[in-house]
Amino acid sequence: MTTLCNTLRSKPHTITGIVLLSLLALASTTLFAQTETEDEMEQTTQPATNYRFTTVNAPGASATLAYGINNSGKIAGYFTGGECSKVSDQASCGFIDVKGKFTTVACELENATDFFDISNASQVIGAYSFFGGVHGLIWEGNEGCFDIVAPEGPSLTEAWGVNASGLVVGFYQDSAGSFRGFVYDKGKYTNIECAGWANTRAFGINDEGIIVGDVSDSTSGSFRGFVYKSEKCTVFNYPKAASTSARGINKSDQVSGWYTDTSGKTHGFVKTGSSFVALNNPGATGTLAYHLNDQGQVAGWYTATNGSVHGFVATPK
Repeated sequence: MTTLCNTLRSKPHTITGIVLLSLLALASTTLFAQTETEDEMEQTTQPATNYRFTTVNAPGASATLAYGINNSGKIAGYFTGGECSKVSDQASCGFIDVKGKFTTVACELENATDFFDISNASQVIGAYSFFGGVHGLIWEGNEGCFDIVAPEGPSLTEAWGVNASGLVVGFYQDSAGSFRGFVYDKGKYTNIECAGWANTRAFGINDEGIIVGDVSDSTSGSFRGFVYKSEKCTVFNYPKAASTSARGINKSDQVSGWYTDTSGKTHGFVKTGSSFVALNNPGATGTLAYHLNDQGQVAGWYTATNGSVHGFVATPK
């Protein structure tokens, strides 16, 4: 399918200068985790009949992409057009949706602001693009955005998940071009690498500190999802999928994400134990699921048949 790219790297960089609000590039450590693979023969799939889909659209936006939802129902994501075009010259603006009331955020002096997650303590993280690269961010209110820049990833660091304790996970691209996952904790970076894979990206973390993401032998994929717990990566694939990426995890260890089937179509999923449920927004040509809260509500976005892009929340009935 043809959709907006779900990372910042494809966006044009037009700003000629940047003021770094708070650059932390402290020494990092690397944790190499042993890896095991789930047996697909033991996995099952279930019909997605027990989810209700609600569309999320920022007012006047040309595209809305939802990524995170916390236990209070606050939704985080980004959008293009609409209020973003009125208040900034950025390609995209982050948003927080509280019961239909949208707050628009454009990090000061940047080219694009994208929010990817919101914790149960209402901390918001994401990434922004500028002339020369992409940095992770923690939103501090108004236009204030605190930089997250891995020591080895000054040109590409993205923050993707945050828990109530303020632990942030994401990934960066090293000098060799490989993806490395990380955990950021009050200025300290710890690399997360699943043994046996050339690339590891961390995307989600729950309040117990369990991490999810994906691994691959190539930066272009195909990908396999993983769950990192007790210094061990468990790699899995949606049954018979061509590619799988885990993006969120809640306190019940339910994992959300999306997969691509052998025909190239993209579907969301929720994994509970060894059982999968596919998420397909009604009438969509492609559905991508990201973070989920402890009630099992999943945030994501879909592409409609006319090519438009909309956010959604899938709620268990």
